[in-house]
Amino acid sequence: MRLHIPLAAVLVAALFSAGPAAAQSRGDRLTTAEQQCQPGREARAAVAKGAPVPEGAMPLQVPGAVTISPREAHCMIEQMGLGLAVVAAMRTQDKIPGTLVEMPQVAGDSDEIRQAYAKAFQRFTGGEKDTPMLFYCHHDRCQLSVFAVQRAVEAGYRKLYWLRAGNSGWVNAGLPLERDLAAKAAAEKAQEAMRYAQVGLRTCGIEVTDQEFVAIALKSPTDVQLTANLRSEVQQDRNLRTECLKGVREHVAKLDAQSPALAEIDTLVARTPEEVDRAYKAARARVEASPSTHLKAPLDQMFLPALKMALDEARSSKSARQMCGTFDRAMPSNQAQWNAAKTGLDEYRTCLDRLESRAENAFTEAAMGHTSGSDFNADEAVALVTGSARYRCSVHAASGCLPDASWDRVAAVATPASIAAFEKARSDRRNQSRDIGTLRAEANDWVDRFNAHLEQQEASRARSSSAGGYNPAPSNSAPPVRRSYSTSAPGMK
Repeated sequence: MRLHIPLAAVLVAALFSAGPAAAQSRGDRLTTAEQQCQPGREARAAVAKGAPVPEGAMPLQVPGAVTISPREAHCMIEQMGLGLAVVAAMRTQDKIPGTLVEMPQVAGDSDEIRQAYAKAFQRFTGGEKDTPMLFYCHHDRCQLSVFAVQRAVEAGYRKLYWLRAGNSGWVNAGLPLERDLAAKAAAEKAQEAMRYAQVGLRTCGIEVTDQEFVAIALKSPTDVQLTANLRSEVQQDRNLRTECLKGVREHVAKLDAQSPALAEIDTLVARTPEEVDRAYKAARARVEASPSTHLKAPLDQMFLPALKMALDEARSSKSARQMCGTFDRAMPSNQAQWNAAKTGLDEYRTCLDRLESRAENAFTEAAMGHTSGSDFNADEAVALVTGSARYRCSVHAASGCLPDASWDRVAAVATPASIAAFEKARSDRRNQSRDIGTLRAEANDWVDRFNAHLEQQEASRARSSSAGGYNPAPSNSAPPVRRSYSTSAPGMK
C-alpha cells in the first residue's frame, strides 16, 4: 500500500527544520504555552476521577502523548502559531484553524505503514524529534488520530498532543473551524471592499466649480478659444475620472471579486463622458447667468497704475534679434576687414551673453506678468480684461451681466494695442532662449564660411607657389580665434 504524502507536508518542512537558534526559540515558546495553557490538565483530572469511557470511544490517554481538551488545544494553537504542527489524521473539510498537514486515512501497523508515516513526519518536521505536534481526527471514537500518534511515538517524536474529542468536540466547545474563519474573513473582506468602494467613488466624483469655469473662460479671449479649451478640459477630466474609477475597481476586485460594487463602478465608467459634459455645462450655465458675481469685484479692485506700468514696460520690450541684430557680413578681403569682423563678432557674442544672463536671472518682470517690487500679476490682469469682455451687459443678455463701467475702467488702460504688445513681449520672453541659440548658430555658420573661404585662399596660394608664380604671404595668416559654444561647429573659434 502506497502512502501519498500531501504537498502541504512537503511545504511546511522548512517551517520546522530551522537551526539550533530557531529550535531554542520554539522550545521557549512551548514552555510558555504549556505554562499558560496547562495542556493535559483536564484529561488527568478525568482519569483521577475514574471517568468511564463510553463503549466504542478511544481511551482517555495514549502513551507518549498528552491528551488535551478543545479549550487547551485552542490555547496552544494561539500561543504557538506555526511553531505547533497541527495534523489532521484524515482528509476533511472541517479543519481546525492552524491545520498545516493532512495525513492519509490509513490504519494498521504493518512495516510498510510505519515506514510511510515515518517519511511523512520526516518531511514536515525536518527530522527534529522535539517538534511539537497536535493530532486530531473526526471525534472521540475515531482511531485514525490514535494510529498517527502511535506512529509518531514509534518514530521517536517527543512533543506530542492528542485532541481526543476531534473536530466534533472542537465545534461542540463553541470554537470555529477553519472554514468558519474563512467565511468570516471573506465577509470582512466584502465589507472592506464596499467601504473602499464608497470612499473611492466619492474621491472620483465629478464636480466643476464656478471658479474653475471662470479660469477657463478668462484664458479664452474668443468664443472659438473657449470652445477649444473647454473641449480639452472635458477630455482631460474624462480620462482622469476613468483612470480613478478603474483604480478603485482594481482594488475592490482584489478584496472581493464578487463585490456588487464592481457593477456599479463599471456603470459609472461607462457614464463618465456624459456626466463630465453635464458637470461642465452646469458650471457654465451658472457663471453665464451671473458673470458679474465673479468678475465685477476683481475689475473694480484692480490697481491700474501697476497695470499701466507693466504694459508700458512690455511695449519697450524687444526680442533677442531686435536687441542684438544678426551677424551676417561679407567675407573679409583684407586684414582691416578681418580685424573689423573679429571685433564685431566679439561684440555680437557679448550682447548675446548679456541678454542670456538677463533672461536667466531677471529680464523684465513685466513681460513675465509681474512688476518689480509688487505682487501685482499682469498676466492675470490682462486675462481678466480679455476674457471678461464677452460678459459685458452691452453684449451679454443676462440679468447678472458684467456692468460695462467696471470693464471700461480697466480697458481704458489695457487697450488692444497695449495688450498686443504685452502678448508679444511675453512670447519673446518665452522664446528667448531658443532665439539666442538660433542667433549663435547663425554667427557660427558665418565663422564656418569664413574658415572655408580662408582655406580656399590658402590652397590657391599654394597652387600658385608650386607653379612658380609670385604669391606674397598675408601680413597675418593666423586664423581668428572663436570662443567655444555648444552650437558651434568645430573649426575656427
